[in-house]
Amino acid sequence: MRLLRWSDRVYGESTIDDPGILGLIARPTFQRLRGIRQAGPSALAFDFKTVTRHEHSLGVYLLLRKLGARREEQVAGLLHDLSHTAFSHAVDFLFDSEEQDHHEGLKPDFLGRPDMAAAVRALGLEPASFHDDTLFPLLERPLPWLCADRLDYFFRDGLACSVTTTQEVHAFIDDLVVIDQTIAFRTYDIAKAAVERFAEMNRDWWASPTESFIYNEFADALREAFRIGALTKQDMFDDDMHVLSCLKGAKSPLIDGKLRAIQSFSPNRLENFIPKVTPKVRWLDPPVLDGSGWRKFSAWDESTNLTTSI
Repeated sequence: MRLLRWSDRVYGESTIDDPGILGLIARPTFQRLRGIRQAGPSALAFDFKTVTRHEHSLGVYLLLRKLGARREEQVAGLLHDLSHTAFSHAVDFLFDSEEQDHHEGLKPDFLGRPDMAAAVRALGLEPASFHDDTLFPLLERPLPWLCADRLDYFFRDGLACSVTTTQEVHAFIDDLVVIDQTIAFRTYDIAKAAVERFAEMNRDWWASPTESFIYNEFADALREAFRIGALTKQDMFDDDMHVLSCLKGAKSPLIDGKLRAIQSFSPNRLENFIPKVTPKVRWLDPPVLDGSGWRKFSAWDESTNLTTSI
């Protein structure tokens, strides 16, 4: 592979011609991400949720490149979701996990696979350098900060769910600036629009009652499949279609019922529904340019567009 060119839903016409990066992308372990939907089992109910972990990973790389991140951090962005299991965050609903980041603990194993380890070392880097994303502040920051991972999944999911428009997303991207390894917005009005759209995504999609129902029902299906031996831990390291095939092949009335409830979702199913695990709540309080520095969005007085005293 000498050149990768495609039309990206967020960044438009995009090209990667770095041989080392192309070498990473071409490896089977990375290509597996093509078969893993970012929306997890929610994609079974809503066919417009077509974003894959492969697409998102490329997007994070492109955004980091655009923001001027050092090459090692760009590589970290490309690899940050490498260890997602099938159906993305579905496994996080098998047990109560505040951060819902089960895949992070699997990253050393995926980076240590022969194909990935060889590709990383071909770049003059070591796989262990990418075990912890928090070492890369443009890639990963805790809520409610901006980071390339959070911004890219917001842009992609927002477009897929028609919460944002292409024009809005481009305005968000064009307004980004990096100050002392911190991503910020240049202008208050753009930051305000991003905060509002992000909150809408959280309320109506990521942490909505609908998502809670879908993920909990799917977790019940997974739990039963593990119990009867129709599914193994290793199966979860494959892709969505493989796991779905295992679930359907189990010929279990319970599993079949759970899948039907998801694939034919109706809002009336939410009546009296009590989730075992609730989705992670997400929000933004982004830094906004203020002279030569920045202030958090929450420190601005909306009525006057002036900063409040701290």
